[in-house]
Amino acid sequence: MSPVRKRTASIQLDPPKIISNGWWSIYDSIAATGVALIKFGGLFHKKLGRAVAGRKGGVNRWNIEFADTRPAILIHAASRGEFESIIPLIDGLVKQNKCRIAVSYSSPSVEKTVQDFPGLWTSGYLPFDQMGEQLRFLSRLNPALILVAKHDIWPNMIRAATALRIPYILINANFHSGTRRGLPFVKRFNRQFFGLIREIWTISDDDAARISPIFDRSDDLHVVGDTRYDRTISRAVVAREKFAPLKVALGIGPVIVAGSTWPPEEQIVIPAFASFHNQNPTAKLVIAPHELGQASLERCNKAILENGLKLKLFSNWQGEPLTDEVLYIDRMGVLADIYSVGWAAVVGGGFGVGVHSVLEPAAHGLPVAYGPNHHVSHEAGLLMKSGGGSLLTDAASLSALWQSWIETPATYHLAVEAASEVVSSNSGATNRLMKRLEPYLRQK
Repeated sequence: MSPVRKRTASIQLDPPKIISNGWWSIYDSIAATGVALIKFGGLFHKKLGRAVAGRKGGVNRWNIEFADTRPAILIHAASRGEFESIIPLIDGLVKQNKCRIAVSYSSPSVEKTVQDFPGLWTSGYLPFDQMGEQLRFLSRLNPALILVAKHDIWPNMIRAATALRIPYILINANFHSGTRRGLPFVKRFNRQFFGLIREIWTISDDDAARISPIFDRSDDLHVVGDTRYDRTISRAVVAREKFAPLKVALGIGPVIVAGSTWPPEEQIVIPAFASFHNQNPTAKLVIAPHELGQASLERCNKAILENGLKLKLFSNWQGEPLTDEVLYIDRMGVLADIYSVGWAAVVGGGFGVGVHSVLEPAAHGLPVAYGPNHHVSHEAGLLMKSGGGSLLTDAASLSALWQSWIETPATYHLAVEAASEVVSSNSGATNRLMKRLEPYLRQK
């Protein structure tokens, strides 16, 4: 479909006050070099190439239809995970019908999901972070407010919003304990553009404390919570019904779900499960590698066969009872819901740059094990403190943990309650966000 290029009202500036100093000159040079490198890399990397193609033409690629009198809100979600987390907020705004909602994104992983999402006014790729591109983009959309989820922060977007007098708010904001924003040289530049942000709404007190040295306006720094909890809870309810037939097909269990795994987790989980299965013959393992493809399938199947187990592909399951010990998930987009069939979970990424989402299994009441690099995940820390999470170290200790739960059900139920409590006690952020947005929607 070709873009609809009907004009919306332009923002009138008198004149635009564009902040410029040595720091911004350095950043503009870095940004120009970065854009050139990204475009070059897109020639050789399929996913990156899609992202480059999506940004070509900037805002002119957006389908912007005639604007009614309601104010517009631009919500930026970098990728699928960030967008999933703000769905409760978008649903709430759509239901209120007080504003038009535009969604921008950076990754091809979320493109189709956003395009198919009901109730949006318009959507598209966020242009490259160059001042001219951002000014044209924001002038064309003319939003009354910009909301950015998590931490996909682009300095020139903030700078352009400031020039156009558009409030910019960071929501669901988290700053993990390993953040480098506080390093001396980095901190000085971060203070340049963080100071232009209207408000920051963090997910926890710890996150607020970590960012306060950079964003020192305490009156504009608030702990609001994370809408991901609300999204995870609502999705879990649907998933239990959706995958009830699979739960029946897996038998009486117990069922271990290993999600978003990489080789380090698989080298622990598969032999741990083999040992556990020897003591519990009805046990099943559901494994969903982070990167699907022939290489991961062959890697997992080899380890499974070496441990005396058999594998069945999820795509080959037609509803019959599953007799093979391992079910391999070879389909994208179902992992979050597959946890609904589980008894316990293992989540990958903790031996790499950081553990993947532990919220989905916790929402289903599954105790979760994960590797040591979990500092980037606030909820992983909460699970560890509460007893709903445990550290993944080796196959013997993992198998022993599962067996202890079989032999002492009371300890298992305590872990289940702890995991569930982490999710339920952190819900409600959507309503708090909606209340904080009311003054901004009344201003225009």
